[in-house]
Amino acid sequence: MRALLHALGRPERKYPSIIVAGTNGKGSTCATLESILRASGYHTGLYTSPHLVDIRERWMIDGAPIDDTLLDAAIVRLQRAADHAGIVPTYFEALTLIAFVAFAEARCEIAVLEVGMGGRLDATNVVRPIASLITPIGLDHIEFLGNTLRKVAAEKAGVIHRGAIVLTTNDDPAVVDVIRRRAGKFANRLIIVRDEHDAPLEGDFQRHNVALAVRAARELRRLLPKITNESIEAGVAETKWRGRLEHIRLAGKEIWIDGAHNLHAAKAIAQFIADRVPQPRLLVFGIMRDKDVHAVVETLFPLFDSVIATEPYPPRSVEADALARLWPGVIAEPDPRRAFDRALGASGQAIFIGGSLYLAGAGIEYFDAKRNRGKHQRE
Repeated sequence: MRALLHALGRPERKYPSIIVAGTNGKGSTCATLESILRASGYHTGLYTSPHLVDIRERWMIDGAPIDDTLLDAAIVRLQRAADHAGIVPTYFEALTLIAFVAFAEARCEIAVLEVGMGGRLDATNVVRPIASLITPIGLDHIEFLGNTLRKVAAEKAGVIHRGAIVLTTNDDPAVVDVIRRRAGKFANRLIIVRDEHDAPLEGDFQRHNVALAVRAARELRRLLPKITNESIEAGVAETKWRGRLEHIRLAGKEIWIDGAHNLHAAKAIAQFIADRVPQPRLLVFGIMRDKDVHAVVETLFPLFDSVIATEPYPPRSVEADALARLWPGVIAEPDPRRAFDRALGASGQAIFIGGSLYLAGAGIEYFDAKRNRGKHQRE
């Protein structure tokens, strides 16, 4: 990454960056903080992953997906730099490099970067951030990050660099100890965010993500003086983050779409489902092979009266037939679109789609198309 950035003229140094690591809640925290910065009058870049429908969602500039001309120009610049350096970047490295180039070309004043996996060795972790945010940490990607919370936390804490304000919502003593030690190495200020904030995003757990973004914005006012209490409130109110407990009403159905892509996320949304999703409930579910499949199934499936298993991203996703064998009465429908069709045709009003961000993306694309067709027919 550093060699390619050098060949590109160090675009990541042309604006300050904020980096966000953690197991879950990274995207929501990034989206909220970017919205606050934009409401404060800053020209912003937001880099997140994965995309749900359109790859341009990964690079947001001033709240809108990157335009095709700028994206094409950034790709061409990267290709020339890679040829010159004799380095072929991985897919995620290339996407990250495009972000650095595009944000520089767009003259962004501040960039918010979501870490892909871990932190210490992630492609995003080549910046010297003004703030390092760490959302709740759980056991995920243990084959790469380690099989204990302390090991995973050490990888995530790798995004802490000298001079950065460090903020986290973690409350596990072992995790906090790891983060504190890393921050202490650089004599950085560590803020453990415990307060809550009213959230425009569904789910009580989202309040902690919003609180993290709000506290970061308040702490950054010394460096970013256009941030005010009013712009913080406006930014929070205007935050949009699709596929995270997104609520849709269509054809007499109440539909929720959420990634819920690992055990940590499944546990976080289980209470929301129990409290807020009316019975009888139907779940459309698909999950990747590298997740704790049995634990996620045991957390979510008992909450539902019926389940349709599907395959959002073959061959990485678990086969629908294999999922159906894990729980009595599960219907296997490998094609997500047909699974959504079956869900709409089923009795009952409440449908929940979850288990993978790939499935969330497929659901958004499917239901957006349904709503748009209905809108055009009415017109």
